[in-house]
Amino acid sequence: MRRLTFIAALALTSCVQPPRATPVAGESDEAPLAPRYPSWDEIPGTAQNTGTLPSPLVGGASLHHLTVANNVELEVVIFDSRSYALQIIDQPEDWSGGGKITECLRKAGAIAGVNGGFFTPQFTPMGLMIANGRKTGAWQQNKLLTGAVVVDAQPRLLWNAEVSRNSARELVQAGPRLVDAGRAVPNLERSKHTTRTFIATDGEHRWLFGIARSTSLGELAAILATPHLLPGFHIHRALNLDGGHSSALYYRTADGHEHSDPGWSTVRNYLGIVPR
Repeated sequence: MRRLTFIAALALTSCVQPPRATPVAGESDEAPLAPRYPSWDEIPGTAQNTGTLPSPLVGGASLHHLTVANNVELEVVIFDSRSYALQIIDQPEDWSGGGKITECLRKAGAIAGVNGGFFTPQFTPMGLMIANGRKTGAWQQNKLLTGAVVVDAQPRLLWNAEVSRNSARELVQAGPRLVDAGRAVPNLERSKHTTRTFIATDGEHRWLFGIARSTSLGELAAILATPHLLPGFHIHRALNLDGGHSSALYYRTADGHEHSDPGWSTVRNYLGIVPR
């Protein structure tokens, strides 16, 4: 009889569900279906050189080709502002075509340059432009135009609150900001992938501008904030320029060869560098 009672008790015990553990605050009750993988910009060391050595340009600037994570291609010109003057070059001919970059930069004596800021359907600058002392457009402050390339004695990459519009010899508004104090600006969009043009500085005398092919603003910001993206160059600030069909790049190599990668669209202005 005792044996039967013990067996019955054992059977009843096996039917009782064990109590659920009390969940810890901040943890989900359900186990994740898959492990969490780091986001793209959490992965260190995403930049990988394609193996192409830097190409020397006239006067000591250099051209760099890089391929980074997600197969984003970068073409970048690095220069020292003590050796080169940065110029805002106006281009007022609204039907001149994307190939106008070669003529404009050649005429200015520039050894390299990219397309500049945004412009309206009426082909006026979106925001303020000062080129060769002449003001065109009007100062704007919005979510897109958050910074400016400003040239007086030396070029500076400034955010809107820092700009003194009365003292600048040359200026072009652009945006949005990509890198600030060495860190990627947060909350930039990541859904639209297109060609992007940008300018950046180490906060001292070293500068770069270039083109990134097929990337979003958020991804480009993360790329430019990557440590050791370019040997010996730590990006302190970076600003987006007009991109998409407007993206264009020109440079002249140290042996005198000219290269132009024109955009599809006519653009209102260019940024060019001229040896001092």
